[in-house]
Parts: sequence; structure tokens; C-alpha cells
Amino acid sequence: MKKYISIILFFTLTINIWAQQNNTMYYMHRLPQSTLLNPAIQPGCKLTISGLAIPLFGQLFPAIHTNVGSNGFAYKDFVQYSSAMDSLMIPTSEGYDYEHLLSKLKKINYLTFEEHLDLLSVGYQLNKDWRITFNIAEKTETRFNFSKDIMQFIADGGNGASFSGETALFNLGLTLTQWHEIGIGASKKIDNRWTVGARAKLLFGIVNIWSEKSDFTWHTDATDYDYALEGNMKIHTSQPFYQVNEFYYDYANDSLVFDGDDLEPSPNDVVMNFSNPGAAIDLGAEYIFNDKLTLYASIIDLGFIHWTTNTNTFVMEGNYDYEGYDPQPHLTEDDSIIDDYTTGKKQELIRIFLPEDNMESYNSYLSPKFHLGGTYKINDKLNVGALYRGTVFQDHLHSAFTLSGNANLNKWFTASLSYSMMYNQYTNIGLGLIARAKFMQFYVVTDNVWAAVWPQSARNFNLRLGINLVFGCVKKSSKTLVGSSDL
Repeated sequence: MKKYISIILFFTLTINIWAQQNNTMYYMHRLPQSTLLNPAIQPGCKLTISGLAIPLFGQLFPAIHTNVGSNGFAYKDFVQYSSAMDSLMIPTSEGYDYEHLLSKLKKINYLTFEEHLDLLSVGYQLNKDWRITFNIAEKTETRFNFSKDIMQFIADGGNGASFSGETALFNLGLTLTQWHEIGIGASKKIDNRWTVGARAKLLFGIVNIWSEKSDFTWHTDATDYDYALEGNMKIHTSQPFYQVNEFYYDYANDSLVFDGDDLEPSPNDVVMNFSNPGAAIDLGAEYIFNDKLTLYASIIDLGFIHWTTNTNTFVMEGNYDYEGYDPQPHLTEDDSIIDDYTTGKKQELIRIFLPEDNMESYNSYLSPKFHLGGTYKINDKLNVGALYRGTVFQDHLHSAFTLSGNANLNKWFTASLSYSMMYNQYTNIGLGLIARAKFMQFYVVTDNVWAAVWPQSARNFNLRLGINLVFGCVKKSSKTLVGSSDL
């Protein structure tokens, strides 16, 4: 057993610890929102309703999920305080401590921003075996990435001194997607051990910016200091605000030209845009190993969006070899010769690296997330859990690992306490609370309570809260749901 534990810990700690959050909520099975992470879960109430569309309750307590995260640095590492000048500093500010920032950065650094708003979510228990769900949501997810070498290049003053004889990676990318989501799901108890579930989702894209490729390398020769610059870029866009008809460089006026039209869409045009269809699926399973141990597995957001509205794809691939500076044109007093030489060099770079544009449709993909874990039942009111969560983004696996204690103290109050390794930080203490009064269920869940106390030191902040209307909740413990006590 110790051998297997060591293997699991080594695997977890050697993978980049970064993932979309919600880990604390995964084992909060009284909460209908837990089915968003595992569609096999059956919360134990006959009918559950939530979302912004619910009169009064939906507006007072909108069901939202917010997440901000960084895998490499905290706010205070990037925006530094200078006691000497009594002011905040950012990179390029005089006196900025680049060494401190560089010590915190990873080879590739990710900034994550997520905002999910539930418009309507309904769950209904058909019988003791079957449960069906329906949900409508608005989702926006943004991920920005940059390489550590970019900040090192800025710290060097742009001369590349730190990369003599080496190759610097100038990776810079952005993925922003906003979409409508409509999901229909079902969960079924196969027998007294197995419960399986699935959710099919229709997606309708609103805005997309996707850096499919954005890699630049800079190599400096250690002997003669010649350098070679290589670039490979492919960026897709689809949005309802501006139409690019033509994209080119105006050499006569020395300017980059976007020839296009402002589309000026109305809010209704944006909300009711169903021209970018897509589909996704969530799958989940629960297996009761014995009276104490229950195992869980799920994969969510396995899908794509096909973009057809006002699409542009900018493609660039090229390389430039600099073999020294020719001083001869600058030895003359004729300004026109100097200008011609300088302009020629600049236009040579532009011809090599100016992107080409096409307006073909394209597919973008959601970031699949999968979960593996289990709970161990201490008694009818308490269980402990372990959860591995992996997210696939840009062909890389980003991981998080969570330990939790989940207590169903009585029929009106549930609490979960968790510890997570995520975003390359190991001080994440999470908390989840559920309180029920009659048919109203209030909830608040976070994976990092310290972010509210010391936001300047946190690498991640996330919060999920709202209110559910719950009816027909079971009155006693169920042997088919480990740790599920009186509701």
C-alpha cells in the first residue's frame, strides 16, 4: 500500500499543479450543483430548481461561479510595492525587482479567468433509480499564457544578454471563449453498487479568440552575437462587433491597416446568436466498493464549437537571421540614404512576419476535465475524500489534488473542509457550507479561503454561491449514497 501511495504522490507532485477549480464541491452531494462535476450523482431530493430565471430567489441570490488563478505568481510578486517611493511598481518601472518576479515564474505561466452564470437548472427524481436534469448557463473562460523568457528579455533591457549561446522561447497566447450552454442529463442506478450518468450539451458560441499557435524563438550566437528569430503563429477570432474585410501593411504610409466595418449589434443580436453551434458531453460513475468505501470518476466538457460568424484566421510563419549591423549607410550626410536603409530593414521584417488572413470557419475545443477519487465513510454523518482532477489545455495535462472532510451534521446543515495542491501552491484551504430552511437551500463554496484574507499573496481565488429550491428531500440515510445522511 505504501508503494502505491508513493507512486500517486510522485505523479501528482511532478505534474504541473494547475486546474479549473470546484474540488471542494465534488463530494458535497446534497448540493445539486455537484452533478455539474459528476452527472452520476443523485442529490436525494425529488425536485431541485435554481438559476437567474427563478422569480425573486434567482435575482437575490444568482447562482454564479467565479475563478481567477495563476500558476506562477501572486499579485504582490507582479505588482510590487516600493517603500522608498511609497508607490506600486509594474515591470518597466524604475527600480522594479525583476529578480524577485523571475524567481516565481514557471517556464510557461498561465492566468485563468472564469465566469459561469446559471440561468436555469432543474433536477427531478423520476423514481428510486432514475434522475433527469436540465440546465441553461452562460459561460466565459479566458486563459492567457506567457513564457518566463519574455520577462527575462525585458529585464535585460531587450538586448538578450541572458540568452548568449542559447535559445529563448517567446511564447505568448490567449484563449477567450464565451458561449451559451443547454444541457440535458440522466443518472441511473444500475444495481446496489453502480450508478452511472451522462449529460449532453448544446453549445452556441458568442465570442472566441484562440491562439492555436503562438511560438517565437530567439537564438543568440555566443561567438559573434548574431541572432536568429523564428516565428510560428496561428490565431483564430470570431466575434459579432467588427468585420475585417482586408488586412495589410501600408508601406507608403508606414502603417498597419484593418479595413472593416463596425457591426454595432444590439444586445438581442448577441444573446440570440445561434450561428456558432457546438456540442459537448459529460460522463460520470459512482461505485460502492463496500459499506465504507465509494469510488467516483467523471469527465466533463468533452466537446467543441464550430465558429462561422465573422471569422478570421491569422497565420504567420517565418524566420529572420541578423548577421550584423552595416555602418556604411550611416557614414554619409545624406539623410535619404540613412532613411532608405532603415526603412528597408524594417520592411524586410514586416514582409517576413506579417500574418496572412483568411475567413474560413473553424472548430475550437473546450478544455476537458476528468476526476478520479473516492470517499471513506467514518459514520452516518462524516466521510473523508481524496480527489485527483486533471485539465487538458494546449496539449498539456494540468493537475490538482484535494483531500476533504465532508460532514452532513443534520438535515439543515452541511460543511466540507478541504486541502488542495493546485496552481503550484500548497496552502489552499477550502470550505463549503450548505444551509437549508424549509424549501430553500443556501450554499457557498471556495477552494481557497485565504484568498479573501490575503488576496495579494493568493495565486487563486474562486467562489461558487447561490440558492436552490428543494422539494421532497429524503428523510433518512440512504445506503446507496455513502455519507448521505438526513436531508
